[in-house]
Amino acid sequence: MNIDNLDYQMGYIRSDEAGKFMAFLMDKDMKGAINGSSKGTISIREIIEYVEKMTGTKAVLEKTGENAPYNGEPEYSINTEKAESLGFRFSILQGWIYGLLDYYIQQVHAK
Repeated sequence: MNIDNLDYQMGYIRSDEAGKFMAFLMDKDMKGAINGSSKGTISIREIIEYVEKMTGTKAVLEKTGENAPYNGEPEYSINTEKAESLGFRFSILQGWIYGLLDYYIQQVHAK
């Protein structure tokens, strides 16, 4: 695969947490955009290195490979201060991302 931004830090949110956040906002008196994201960021390189370590398999990265879905995306973290000022507390990314990766690794190995 071709990944053009291995070291870019990006923020993510679990789907269940996104749903809880949207439900939390239902009765809040607020205006404008509001962001939701787990606390912290992770790079694609960190994800690949973790999967390689857990599977014993080396990722094949080549400029001529299939383009990764996050290619061309800017590096970012998401400011959640507005949501937190309303009382919502987001999880810590590193507290769940590796468990999620483990789940998908197990799914692949079960086949």
